[in-house]
Amino acid sequence: MREFLKRVVGIGLVLIAAAGLVMPLTASAQGAQKVVRVGWYESAFNRTDELGRRSGYAYEYQQKIASYTGWKYEYVQKSWPELLEMLMQGKIDLLSDVSYTDERAESILYSTLPMGAEEYYIYTAPDNDEITLENIRSFSGKKVGINKGSVQVGMFRAWAEANGVEAEIVELTCAESESLKMLMDGELDMLVSLDYLAEDLKGAVPICKIGASDFFFAVSGGNQALLTELNAAMDRIQSANRYFNQQLEAKYLSVSGSNRFLSTEEKTWLREHGTIRVGYQDNYLAFCARDPKTGELTGALKDYLDMAADSLENAHLDFEAVAYPTANAAIEAMKSGEVDCMFPGNLTDYDCEVEGLSMTTPVARTDMSAVVRENDQQILSEKNGRVVVAVNEGNPNYDIFLKEHFPEWQAIYYKDTPTCLKAVADEMADCVLISNYRYNNIADLCEKYDLTTVSTGVELDYSLGVNREDTVLYSILCKTAGAVPEASVNAALSYYFAEEAREGFVHTLKNNLGIAAAVLAAVVVLAAALVIAIKKLRVKS
Repeated sequence: MREFLKRVVGIGLVLIAAAGLVMPLTASAQGAQKVVRVGWYESAFNRTDELGRRSGYAYEYQQKIASYTGWKYEYVQKSWPELLEMLMQGKIDLLSDVSYTDERAESILYSTLPMGAEEYYIYTAPDNDEITLENIRSFSGKKVGINKGSVQVGMFRAWAEANGVEAEIVELTCAESESLKMLMDGELDMLVSLDYLAEDLKGAVPICKIGASDFFFAVSGGNQALLTELNAAMDRIQSANRYFNQQLEAKYLSVSGSNRFLSTEEKTWLREHGTIRVGYQDNYLAFCARDPKTGELTGALKDYLDMAADSLENAHLDFEAVAYPTANAAIEAMKSGEVDCMFPGNLTDYDCEVEGLSMTTPVARTDMSAVVRENDQQILSEKNGRVVVAVNEGNPNYDIFLKEHFPEWQAIYYKDTPTCLKAVADEMADCVLISNYRYNNIADLCEKYDLTTVSTGVELDYSLGVNREDTVLYSILCKTAGAVPEASVNAALSYYFAEEAREGFVHTLKNNLGIAAAVLAAVVVLAAALVIAIKKLRVKS
């Protein structure tokens, strides 16, 4: 009994000791969650939606930092100039989007790594036709509003001196919305602001860029410990993903910047030229085709042009689509002046130089597959590069794709895709290249010839092509390509891909009504027999 009591007491002491160890650790862990007062200013960096949910460049970055530090944020909302002053006074701990100056570095601490890079623009009211980049003297004698204490003040002065501009600087401490109102009301002739704030400055027109700089997280001057944690977290973030900053920029800043505005030169070109004529490859769904019922364009290109028409802030674009049998025919029509641009284009820089063309920012992207015989799915790897690929005549995109990614493959040319597929089935060729979005167009033939697809592991970008000398049109089309969300184009491609599959199924049913009726009758008979069998089982039971 005594031995039993000793054991009980011993166990109890161990448990008490363990509890003593665990409790301080728990308390320590709870106490380690540091509360950080962070500046919040509504912009592309910090957004609050109608449901009170937060998002934005800085917000997402700060949440990533908190995942490494365990910080808890207390948000302090003011205008950015007010928050900078509060940071210098130690009234907040952390502020995003702070450019470096020697003067600021005397009272605040900067993160070692930048959180991104930004550009600075001069904006004017939309009805101000007096100030133009073509006449640099038109900037002189004007009032220009710039955030007080911001790096833009010094940047504008340097730009003005370099360009011989003499303007009156009005230093602002108000929110961006109030600055915009001053510009629109004529209290200011110009406003210097960040590229990504173009969306907040709706109606204002960016005239020219005056400079660019990295921007950082900044910490209040006396908080070296917080800076050490911040630097360690940012180093781990950017080491794990070296493109983290660029991905945030693409997500939050690129879609709202000055590239959504046409310049004075571009607006003049559009007004004088009018409708932009687009030559496209026919019978190329899900990308583009001429609707056999209406004769109009259908496919993802139609949706893209509809979105591009109103994608810019200060202009509407009209498009006219013209069908051609091949992409090469569309290129030739563009060279002769029948159309202004063409789709789809995938020429390399070298091929563009040779042909005297330019490719815009890609408007669509697709995975590329190789159609092979079902019993020969390993042929691409087994042939050690000596692959014979059947290619449609008149399609330079696939020719260039092969030169770029599979230069050792041998191309043989056929008049159209069905002939190419037949060549693979007859072992005259090893494969046919096809976009994943184009598969439904050939599904019946693949089934007929016992063909299947294997991935090449390579993507193909499709752009709008323009003649090299049409520089203004090129600039306009690149802006629309950047303004139309990639997700919207992908959704359109998926829709037409599914629509083509549905129409193919309906077409198959119409062509095999007898078989379909027989299958349906068999299903009905089987269902009736099953019901009778179930009833008999119930009676027996």
